[in-house]
Amino acid sequence: LALVAMETIGDFGTVSYFAVNTLTTAVYDTWLGYSNLNAAAKISALMLFIIVLLLSGERYSRRKQKLFQTQFNSHEDCRYALTGWKKWLGVIWCWGLVLVAFVLPLLQLFHYALIYFSVSWTAEFRQFAFNSFTVAIFAAITAVMVALVMNFNVRLHANKCSLIYRRIAALGYAVPGTVLAIGIMMPVLMIDHGVNDVAKWLNWGRPGLIFSGSMFAIIFAMVVRFSAVAIGSIETSLNKVSPSLDMAARTMGCNANRMLWRVHFPLVKRGILIAGLLVFIESMKELNAALLLRPFNFETLATYVYNYASDERLEIAAMPAILLVLVGLIPLLIVNRSLEQKY
Repeated sequence: LALVAMETIGDFGTVSYFAVNTLTTAVYDTWLGYSNLNAAAKISALMLFIIVLLLSGERYSRRKQKLFQTQFNSHEDCRYALTGWKKWLGVIWCWGLVLVAFVLPLLQLFHYALIYFSVSWTAEFRQFAFNSFTVAIFAAITAVMVALVMNFNVRLHANKCSLIYRRIAALGYAVPGTVLAIGIMMPVLMIDHGVNDVAKWLNWGRPGLIFSGSMFAIIFAMVVRFSAVAIGSIETSLNKVSPSLDMAARTMGCNANRMLWRVHFPLVKRGILIAGLLVFIESMKELNAALLLRPFNFETLATYVYNYASDERLEIAAMPAILLVLVGLIPLLIVNRSLEQKY
């Protein structure tokens, strides 16, 4: 329930399309509509306070939860075999949800895409697709590197400080993209102004908005937002590596860097691949941060779909929407297939 509530509070595309006024739309309108970044930051602080309350309530609700047994007999089948009308009711219900929520909308999108293919398949569309892939790939690589360093540091130095750092790094996923965009834009603008002031003082001219006016801000937001996904995936893989391998590597003269590269990396490369794919999927479809932090004349597939949907030109938005679905679906199938295989 806490996860659903947090995702609902942070949603922007759906509530904006259906003209429902929420705190997320208020941040967007205040920032871009009225050019008041300070007021948008205050609204974001209120959203962040609600998120903290939800996280605290979720953690408080399981404060006494303990896990005493994790191993069960793999040959024991605990599933119920449905027969008769119960079986058909279950089949109709499960596949009915898939049909109504996924298949029928996807077929409608394909119908629009075929009819308006010549209008949709443009150089603009290909450029925006390339922008989305570029941002998602850089964000995935950076997030995986951050997650690998964080988890390896915890493995080497299992103290409170390293655990706190990893927990703080994983908090970004709970923060809505709109709030995160505000939190990133303000310090990035300060850095840009500082760089320009220093360059002017040295008579080098003004370099302009190096960080806030480039892909740096949006990639930075994606990394902060989705590092938790990579941290969790790599942590799970790294926990399966026996500590005796670390001891053996130490006795053979391996330092920390060599042990990470020659011992741990080959054993957790599947977890690294899964982490990268998950961050890539999330970055491809992220709308809130991309809409607020994108550079001038820079669009991603998510913002491209949003702009046409906002103008009620759903037919033109069908092809990029299909591409987003496929880009998210194919890696997800690869991840599920990989998880089904035994290590």
